[in-house]
This record gives sequence, C-alpha cells and structure tokens, in this order.
Amino acid sequence: MEQRSIIAMVAMVLSSLSLLAAESDKLFTLTLKDAVKYTIENNREVMRARLELAKADSDLLKFEGRYSYRAFAEAELDQKRFPFNQNNIFSGTKTQTTTYTAGIDRLFTTGTYFKLEAKSTRFDSNAFENAATTPSGFTSLGIPPLYTDTLQVTIAQDLWKNSFGSKERNMEKMIENQSEILKDQLEVQVAEKVVGSLVDYWNYAVKESSYQTFEQLLKNTKTIRDLTVRKQGLGLSESFEVNQWNALLAQVEGQMAQASAEREEAKRKLIRSLNLSETAQFGTSSPLSEELPKNLNYDEDIAYAFKNRADFKAIQRKKENAELAMKNAKQDAMPSLKAAGTYGYQAQNLEGPSSNYTNSRNGVFSYSYPVMQGSLDLSYPIADKGVKAGLRDAEIQKRQVKLEEEDLTKSVADDVRTRIDILKASFKIMENAKKTEEESRKYYAGVVRSFQQGRFNALTVKNALDTLVQDQLSLVRAKVDYNINLHRYYVAKNALFEEYGIDRNQLLPDNL
Repeated sequence: MEQRSIIAMVAMVLSSLSLLAAESDKLFTLTLKDAVKYTIENNREVMRARLELAKADSDLLKFEGRYSYRAFAEAELDQKRFPFNQNNIFSGTKTQTTTYTAGIDRLFTTGTYFKLEAKSTRFDSNAFENAATTPSGFTSLGIPPLYTDTLQVTIAQDLWKNSFGSKERNMEKMIENQSEILKDQLEVQVAEKVVGSLVDYWNYAVKESSYQTFEQLLKNTKTIRDLTVRKQGLGLSESFEVNQWNALLAQVEGQMAQASAEREEAKRKLIRSLNLSETAQFGTSSPLSEELPKNLNYDEDIAYAFKNRADFKAIQRKKENAELAMKNAKQDAMPSLKAAGTYGYQAQNLEGPSSNYTNSRNGVFSYSYPVMQGSLDLSYPIADKGVKAGLRDAEIQKRQVKLEEEDLTKSVADDVRTRIDILKASFKIMENAKKTEEESRKYYAGVVRSFQQGRFNALTVKNALDTLVQDQLSLVRAKVDYNINLHRYYVAKNALFEEYGIDRNQLLPDNL
C-alpha cells in the first residue's frame, strides 16, 4: 500500500508539472526516471495498451461466471378441452393446470449441481360438475381446484468422466494460463511503447543539440571571418579568403534553418507522444543515462530473463496447458456416470396454496409427505473418432510445445547475450566519442589561437571547425544510441518496470 501511495503521489506531481508547462512559460524538464513514469501516465498509445491490459482476464471471469448463483422463476399454464364421451367421464371435459416455480441453483467447481426450488400447482377439472352429464350418485365426487405445493432440493454429480469437476477445473486453469500469457504480452507492449516515447524525446534532444551546434558554428564562423577581415587589413590574408568565409557563413545559415525546421518537427511529435499542450516548452537537458549498469553478467541476466520474460513464462504455461489438455482428452475417453437425486416435502389441499405452508398438521413443514427421486446415467463412447482425435491433438500439442521450448531457451539466451554485447559496445563508443569531442575542441581552440598569430591559414581553421562540429553531433548520437540499447537490454530481460520502480499492478487503469 505504501508503494501504491508513492506511485500515486508521483503521478499527481507529474500531472501538475504538465499543467505548469502548458499554462506558463516555465520549461518542461524531466529526469529519465520521471520520463518513464510520465509516459505511462500520459502517452495515448500506452494508455490504450493499458486499457487493453485491463481486459486480459475477461475470458477467465466469463468462465468463472458459470459458478455463480442463479435465481430462476417459471410459470406454466396447461388447459385442455375434450368432447364428452365415456373416456372422460371421470377426468372431465375441461382441465386446467397452472404451475409456478421459483428457486436458486448453482454449479460448483467440483462439478456438483445444486438446486433449491419451490413449486406450486393448481389443478382444476369440471369432472362430475355438470348434472346433465354426471351419472346418478357421482355428483358428490365433484371437487373445487386442488392445490399442491412442493419444496425440494436437487443434487447432481458426475462421478467418472468429469469426476467431481476435474475437467472443468482443468479448463479453468487453462483459461487462467491463457489470460496470464495475454497479460504478459500486453505488459511487454506497454514497455516497448514506453521506450518508443523515450526515443521521441531523445530524437528531439538530437535535433535540439544539432541546432545548438550549428548555432555555435555560426558564431565561430563569424568570429573567424571577422579575424580574416582584420588580418586582410594588416596584409596578412587575401581578399578571397574573406570571400571563402562569407560563403561558409551563408552555408551555415542554411544549415541552421534546416536544423530549426527538423527541431520543430521533432518537438511537435514529442508533444503528441507525451500528450502535452501545444505551447509546452522544453528545457535544454534531456533524460539520458551515461552510466553502464552494474553487475552485468551473462548467466545472471539469462536466469533473470528465464524467470521474467513474457515469452518464456508463456511457454511454461503452454506446457502446463498441454498436460491439462491431455488429461481432459483421456477423461473424454472414459465412461460418463452421472448421479442425481431430489429430496423434499409436499402438501395438498382444496383451500389455497398458503394453507400448504401454514397448516402444521398436513402442510409442507409437517414433513409428512416426502418427495424422493433418484437417477443414475451411464454412457460409454464406442469407437468415437472425436475422442481419438482429441487424444492425438493433445499429444501433438505436447510435442510442439517441447520443440518451441527448446528453441526459445536458446533464443532467449542468445538475445540477452547479444543485448549485453551491444550495450557494452555502444558504451565504449560513447566514451570514445566523449574523448574525441574533447580532443577536437582543444585542437580547434589551439588552431584558432595559432590562426590569430598568423601561424595557420583559414583552410586549417575550417577543417578543425568541421571536425569539431561532426564530433559534437556524433557524441549526441552516441549518447542516444547507448540509451536506446540500454532500454532494449531492459526489455530483453523484461526488467524495465523494476528498473524504474514501477509496480506492474499500477499499469491497470484505476477507474476500472
């Protein structure tokens, strides 16, 4: 509960932060951890995936619904008319039977069917009521409507093929496994969409850095052009060198315009991704990690992946489902033996249905007139091709799952190893890019100083400046590539949510 409260507080803080970003001129800035949580709360694609996640157990709940109590009621009217003849002298030419039934019933997970019902029957016949058609001496046999009420309990049980509900319980477990498989798959989709939103953020960071780099390049180009102009006045450079720097200045201005357009495009996409206001402004800092995860280990990460990856957990559940399907197929080949019994009490009078319950001497609750019924139903499939097909398909399913598990075991291990190798390589590239950018900056600064002293020409300065710009852009790209590979590594072993302290139960929308 404490973790749930912390997550809820973080969500409220992030929501408040988005409102501030939309309604004021403050810059919208997130740490990497906050960016993940904010994406889960606000990205529309992630929100749709979370809603889909909420439906993962629908089939299981629908199946479990069959074990709920059910109230029922029924009314029947049966009325018959016959011509007068010797056959119906005693039954009458008109009969009417009205039956009212009400009760509750339920199927239990043990396969036991239970029903408690109350039945009230009104029977009326015109036998011996017509003096013209009634034989002499029989008029006293004519009676008013007869009321019969019954209160009884019925229990039915399958004793062999579906022994005490074993087949239904197997089916319930299979559906539960399928729901868990779907849930895990949807959680992976949420994780992938979160990483996709982070990529949008990082793409904006690359475009913003590119624009700032060209902005600095423009400033440096103007500086060198102005130095060249002054050196021309001193006779230390030629006029065509100034022309060269003027051309470079125009070229950089064009690159800045292109970088600005790309930055705005990336910004609009990021605003859609994070579901922000169109007027949101972003800070210059971007959520990027520059540290290698501690305790990178092939064996430990592979073991973690086997325990947590959705596809590997799914294969274990498929194995269990295959075993359960085989059990059900074998049970289908068994005889079906069903036993049912009904026990209760009834009462009958000519006064009305209420008397059958209030009369302590002859009523239902006098327990003087019991009702007992019993049945035993046995059936056996003989040369049933459907049963044989079920057994064959269950065996095929077991073999298929075994082959899939063998292949997936190798695939998961290879995937984790590959992600670790790529992560280490991209980290090394990022560290080298840092050193390269630092050395290029120092080299450029030295070249500029020497150029001011007349020791280098403009071409050397231009080459040094071009190199610095490319190294700065390469560094940003290397940082982004490293972060993408870092989060792919988290997804590969299904550890993204744990890495950022997000409870998987919090992925389900609260208002459902």
